[in-house]
Amino acid sequence: MLETVLSMARSMLGSAISKAAAAAAEEMSLLIGVQKEIWFMKDELETMQAFLVAPEVTKKKDKLVKVWAKQVRDLSYDIEDCLDEFTVHVGSQRLSRQLMKLKDRHRIAVQIRNLKSRVEEVSRRNARYNLIRMDASNNTTDETESYMEDIRNHSASNTDEAQLVGFAATKQKLIEMINMHGDGGGHARVICVVGMGGLGKTTLARKTYESKEDIAKQFSCCAWITVSRSFSKAEMLKDMIRQLLGNEVLKECLKELEGKGLQIEDLASYLRKRLNEKRYFIVLDDLWYIHDWEWISSIAFPSNNNKGSRIIVTTRENGLAEACTAKPFIYSLMLGTNGVWNMK
Repeated sequence: MLETVLSMARSMLGSAISKAAAAAAEEMSLLIGVQKEIWFMKDELETMQAFLVAPEVTKKKDKLVKVWAKQVRDLSYDIEDCLDEFTVHVGSQRLSRQLMKLKDRHRIAVQIRNLKSRVEEVSRRNARYNLIRMDASNNTTDETESYMEDIRNHSASNTDEAQLVGFAATKQKLIEMINMHGDGGGHARVICVVGMGGLGKTTLARKTYESKEDIAKQFSCCAWITVSRSFSKAEMLKDMIRQLLGNEVLKECLKELEGKGLQIEDLASYLRKRLNEKRYFIVLDDLWYIHDWEWISSIAFPSNNNKGSRIIVTTRENGLAEACTAKPFIYSLMLGTNGVWNMK
């Protein structure tokens, strides 16, 4: 479980770092006075990422590491959502749209500054955690539990996206689609959530993936894969093997392929063979291009798996959604004028 949490946190950090670097380079970030804040967040996220890949962290099975990694992951989600909205405004070709309405500029600037404050707090939390572990022999169970309570209280003070108006109903529709004909048979079904940046596609998929309705428990293995605009094919396949089959299986795979030299097709073949008899649940978050979907679906997923597997894809491209699945399984996410989330 810890390895899954760490893997998701590392994956989301990589995507958030990339988006922060791109946003900070935009002139608009300077115009609305948040360029320094975005660069700061990028640098701090890179430090968090380095911490999460350190051998002494990955070898531990520590509750504090797990909780902190979840906080980092959630923070990365929120940063991505905010920067997605920022990018939508900047991406407009019309100068008048680029300059944004004053209200939008102010709102986005406030969001970014609030996120910077959360980044600072998460970094301080890491420092407190390290301090506890360095002097572990002098710590009592009560002290550790007190620290855990501090984390829980801080988390509760943040707005939970799942409580947004209209979110519960939207999430329930997605869960029903996953469960439809869920008798453990049939070809893998692809469900696509599509909508413009900043609407919360990732949030919806994440809350469903982690649903209290125990969606994941219906499947023998699960994985959350962040795709984004550019990704390493080999690293993606290794991440899939790690999340779906376990870290030890990945080590075994790499050792087995060591003499051949690491080939993408060898990794894919290894993955397909072991997924063939499993009912898997995979989220491909932030997919941008049809050719990426065609490559992933053809090389990573077994063609003759009839276990009723599920794949959720989030994207902002309608054409890609139509290439992924049939129209009944495409959810177009929108935010109505009354602030209520809708799907059609």
